Amino acid sequence: MKKTGLTSFDVYFLVRELGGLLRSGRVDKVYQISERELKVRLRIPVEGSSELVVAPNYLCLSRYPRDVPEQPSSFAMQLRKHLRGSLVREVRQHGFDRIVEFILERGDVSYTLVVELFSKGNVILCDAGWKILGLLEWQKWRDRRLAVGQRYEHPPAGRNPLEVDLAAFLDVLGSSEKIVVSTLATDVGLGGLYAEEVCLRSGVGKEKASGELSDEEKMVLFQEIQKLLDSIEGGVLEPMIVLDEGGGYLDVLPSPLGVYEGCDKKKFPAFNDAVDAYFSEEAFSKRRDEREEKVRERLEKILKIEEKQRETIRRLEEKAVEYQMIGDLIYQKLTALNTLLEAVRGEKKKGAKWSEIRETAAGKSFDGIRFVDVDEGGVITLEVEA
Repeated sequence: MKKTGLTSFDVYFLVRELGGLLRSGRVDKVYQISERELKVRLRIPVEGSSELVVAPNYLCLSRYPRDVPEQPSSFAMQLRKHLRGSLVREVRQHGFDRIVEFILERGDVSYTLVVELFSKGNVILCDAGWKILGLLEWQKWRDRRLAVGQRYEHPPAGRNPLEVDLAAFLDVLGSSEKIVVSTLATDVGLGGLYAEEVCLRSGVGKEKASGELSDEEKMVLFQEIQKLLDSIEGGVLEPMIVLDEGGGYLDVLPSPLGVYEGCDKKKFPAFNDAVDAYFSEEAFSKRRDEREEKVRERLEKILKIEEKQRETIRRLEEKAVEYQMIGDLIYQKLTALNTLLEAVRGEKKKGAKWSEIRETAAGKSFDGIRFVDVDEGGVITLEVEA
């Protein structure tokens, strides 16, 4: 199944990278680029300007451009008010949860920007005493409320697999009524992917009931978990994107896993770069396609307008030729026309009605001009021979 958001393990690795990349960086500007997505522009020593993208399901320093609205949102304005010019002092993960905390200082004032990467996601700005100054969305649960003026409370923490010892591990397995992979994923806190990996490495069937495990199988599982965690804490990374059979993106990993043995991979120098490519390329490509579609639609409208204008010009040119011919005929017959009109005026001066003039003159010709009709308003219709 295609990954749709960062796991706790991903956050663990990503925070370690971002802590080094962003330390002493200075917040320049904050944008709310969509309903639930922020872009924070930072000035980082040596690196220069960088952009941190914060979405409901991931965050990373991104090299992919994002459009910004002409008018900033009220939340973006609030973040600018408090954070512009502040220094990033620390980036940390809360426990082993999908929560990232940015500790920022401006002068002698300290702030914590909390990014929650679970459920619908949220971004919360707190002061040094954890009072909420602003947030992306007000949220309420049975035992937790996020609102301006409230004290920020972290959600109930899940189990941290980095802190599980043998006694706790055996107790979890002994009390679980789930299959092994589910117990490792939820009760031990490994998450689905790493629970699958531990089962694969240990040779223990993932569908086996936790209560049916032998002591030897429990020990093998625990040892494989420790090996996995030791490699994690050792910090040796081989960031990559795992590709599906069609070459599409399937998963993004800080290090290779056996569950993806045989899959093609795309490697990166840093985990942040892999996360950026994984989550940004598809969105960037979609936005690019949308922009291109808008350009095509606009071009089609312009071409239709151009075609209508060309047709109008063609008709006007035809009319111009016609009117030029009429003008030439009038000019050629100008003397005869004046003579005819003077004759009509003369009749009117004598008191003749238009109907009488029509009866007298209709059908008669004079020097190539035939009198056709005259209405009661005095409008005369003539035929001029070419």
